[in-house]
Amino acid sequence: MTQLQITKTQRFFLLPVLLLVLLISGCGFHLRGDLVLPSLYQRVYLVDNGHTDISKPLKAALESVGTKMEPTAQSASSVVTLLSRGVQRRALNVAGKQIREYELQLNVAFVVQDSTGKQMGDQQTVSIIRTFRNNTSNVLGSGNEEDIIRREMNQAAVLQILRRMKAIAEK
Repeated sequence: MTQLQITKTQRFFLLPVLLLVLLISGCGFHLRGDLVLPSLYQRVYLVDNGHTDISKPLKAALESVGTKMEPTAQSASSVVTLLSRGVQRRALNVAGKQIREYELQLNVAFVVQDSTGKQMGDQQTVSIIRTFRNNTSNVLGSGNEEDIIRREMNQAAVLQILRRMKAIAEK
């Protein structure tokens, strides 16, 4: 059986790492883990009201945390209704006749009901705001960048919706 031997140089580098680990664990810092939803969301029926750009990633996120998507409200343990979704685009920085920077704001409103149809908490609204530069010499690239930002905003909204759903059930 061989013994593990640590040289002075290794100790010199190992000591700060260990101190950093102790400091981080002592301050209460922890990595955000997987979201675990309460049993209210074991079987969910999602009413999207035509907002498929939010409902598709929301369904995928719910399924990834172990929720079964139900085809009818009667078979579900809860009903999540997406009431509205809106995106506003406004100019932030204008130079002459050219807009150099835009702000996008995504608002998604939803409500959660239990299996009896009782609304759980108030209507919730999630807002995501992002800015992006408009490159007037590369119109196609700016358009693609805006599309990517919109998809990222949808994903951020989905994560906020899941966290709000969890908070609603824990009240």
